[in-house]
Amino acid sequence: MPLQHIKMIVAGLWIVTALVIALVIGPSLVSGLVLAAFGLLPPLAILLRWNEPAQTLSERIREAQRRA
Repeated sequence: MPLQHIKMIVAGLWIVTALVIALVIGPSLVSGLVLAAFGLLPPLAILLRWNEPAQTLSERIREAQRRA
């Protein structure tokens, strides 16, 4: 499964979990803002900061050999 799909699934599950928690506790304004930050900032960080691993030297060599 491509990393992009995994990132989307993890972020979606996190947001759904935060929404369920919000519905259960019935947030006030302050707790709603805290829960919104808790529900949105980690998925945003996952989507923006979780990158594919760097290509290894042997992968680069094989790729160059295929092109030649």
